[in-house]
Amino acid sequence: MAMGLPRMNHPISDDQLTMVEEAIGRALDTDDHTELNVLGYGEVSVAVGWPSPSPVWVCKRMPPFPDRAAFDRYAALVSDYIATLTRSGVAIVETEIRPLPGPDDTWIGYLVQPVLNPATLGPDVLRAAEPGAGHPLIDSIVDSVMACTDGRTGIDAQITNWAWIEGRAVNLDVNTPFVYDESGRPLLDIDIFIGALPWAVRATQRRAGPKIIARWAKPRWTLTDLAMNLYKDHLEDWIPAVVAAANERLDEPIDESELKALYDKEAKLWVKLHRLKQIDRWWQRKARRRRYEFLVPATTNYA
Repeated sequence: MAMGLPRMNHPISDDQLTMVEEAIGRALDTDDHTELNVLGYGEVSVAVGWPSPSPVWVCKRMPPFPDRAAFDRYAALVSDYIATLTRSGVAIVETEIRPLPGPDDTWIGYLVQPVLNPATLGPDVLRAAEPGAGHPLIDSIVDSVMACTDGRTGIDAQITNWAWIEGRAVNLDVNTPFVYDESGRPLLDIDIFIGALPWAVRATQRRAGPKIIARWAKPRWTLTDLAMNLYKDHLEDWIPAVVAAANERLDEPIDESELKALYDKEAKLWVKLHRLKQIDRWWQRKARRRRYEFLVPATTNYA
């Protein structure tokens, strides 16, 4: 771990992590999230600050794994991914990968990180500044993408995945390891993550998943994704600065005029999937009488 990066004062105990899981379980059963200090909803995960009144840890709950061996494979892939990113010069927040036994022989995976000062988080850093070229956070993110994205490794560079600490961009999001084999296929078992999707679209997404994930093996797509998702975070005034920084480093420049249409297409898909998750949650609970294992927010950031 590089000097100056935030570290946990002490690991979260098994008892505390079990309390996190129990609190999330109550939210899953009741749709009442008020007991939780939710720091962010991902598409397949949720980040909870714990203890809720004054968080020390960020606990990111991953989808249930069918058995301990599946969790161990995922944990090893994340560990290798962090090591690879670190070797390439990308700064990563300290991350501990922890298992908890779940129902019916499943295992629940958690990624635990230290709580950061909100003022250091990427969106807040940009909101506190005047939009313009040459912002050090943007330059550092673009440099990090170019350093680690080589066809065998990629990174999700959305602004929400970064903090500005000790004069460098620090990545917070290693939940989805963008690691690929010689042919460019993802090494991540996407079936675990497809479980968060409604059954009606799982087959389609299982076929499309490897191709979708493969996009992050190329820096141009990664930086395009960074730029266009600034619309989602209401930071679109920063798009010209991101495009300018990216195009200084890319062989094939990003066309800023295409970003809004591309974002609208992606947003439409995520809004549709969010609605399908709500329907699937209702079906699982009412018809199948079983817990729906994913926290679904009332609205999606893409709406």
